[in-house]
Amino acid sequence: MLQSSIAWIDFSEQDRRKMMEVVALFKQRDTRDELGLGSIRDAFAELFFPGTSTLQTRARYFLFVPWLYGIYEKRRVPSDKVEERLWRDEVKLIQSLQAAGESDGVIGRVSGASLHRFPASIYWNGLQRWGILRYSGSQGQYHRWLDRFYQQQRDLQVTDDGEPVGGWGGGNWDPSLSETPDGFPDQADFQITPDEATYLRERVMLSCHESLLTTLLDRCEPVENDVAFIWQHPQLAVFPQEQQVQISHARKFSEVIYGAVLLYNLMLAKLSQEGDLADEYKAVLEVWREDLGIRTAELVAWDRKAFWELVTHVGQIPILTQRFVNAWLDVLFASRLLPDLASHQEARALVRDREVWLKRGRSRFESQRHLEMWSGAAGIAQLDYRWPIARRITNDVLHGLGIQ
Repeated sequence: MLQSSIAWIDFSEQDRRKMMEVVALFKQRDTRDELGLGSIRDAFAELFFPGTSTLQTRARYFLFVPWLYGIYEKRRVPSDKVEERLWRDEVKLIQSLQAAGESDGVIGRVSGASLHRFPASIYWNGLQRWGILRYSGSQGQYHRWLDRFYQQQRDLQVTDDGEPVGGWGGGNWDPSLSETPDGFPDQADFQITPDEATYLRERVMLSCHESLLTTLLDRCEPVENDVAFIWQHPQLAVFPQEQQVQISHARKFSEVIYGAVLLYNLMLAKLSQEGDLADEYKAVLEVWREDLGIRTAELVAWDRKAFWELVTHVGQIPILTQRFVNAWLDVLFASRLLPDLASHQEARALVRDREVWLKRGRSRFESQRHLEMWSGAAGIAQLDYRWPIARRITNDVLHGLGIQ
């Protein structure tokens, strides 16, 4: 029997990152993209929080990684040795963080040396997006490039003051990067110094100046973990008007499409003859209906054209995804009263047809084997567009700046 697998060629770090995020989502019980809405989710996430990913944890990793590579470049670690050296040091970093009493956000805290993906690869794209990493290729390409880079540095002509002839010497990392602390990586923690926080804020403001990340770091205070979505931010009123409009579109989509996710799981519960679980989903759907019903007039008046212009400008949204979303909205807002989805045949058919088309032979509606593999809660988390990641990272920086 043939086994399926996922593979990629080492051409694009961005493509590799996206694939790894997809693989990671399969391992998270509540966040899988069962109805093929990831392109819209990711469009908002990139618009709001560029350089972040679902695998990131703490802000100081944006410094840990370039500090490690800065050590290697200074010591001229050869291309064929750098990967092994990086692995040892990233394992050491896990141990150092734990020895310092850190537990929240330590990548590899459980897996240790057997970790499949280490911070350098997780943060690579973000380092490029924030302008900390000047090299534009993948991590593997960078490793192979180092020998040539060292030769270029040896051949580089400098002035009497030590400055490269003709200006900047083509370094791989931002020359303004915060200095590597003494003892790193044998000693490390997540406490960002004021200078480090200032540096990270400046990088975000320079490289992502129109993003919500900049707004959060420039105008806001840290927020508590119970702020579950960006539209619940207590300082939302100070956001630029354009960003408030974008957030409004993101919120509407997150809330209305959540009904489709709940209905999907309800249908699976009934198909699996899980009566108690089906009753639970019916109750949650009713709460969703009541909550959304309060805002029905606002949602009926939602400017869908502006919504699609926004997300298609940022990301590539398949036309069939657009048709499914529009059809779902038509079902919800055919009248001024939201329908009872549990018994609404058109809504049920939409969800079923969408999942069957996406999964073909792996559809839980078509395959008893795949239905039996259903966990009871597939893709059940409401879309938050990476806000929890951005909240933690911006909180780290703001605390480093002394903003409480």
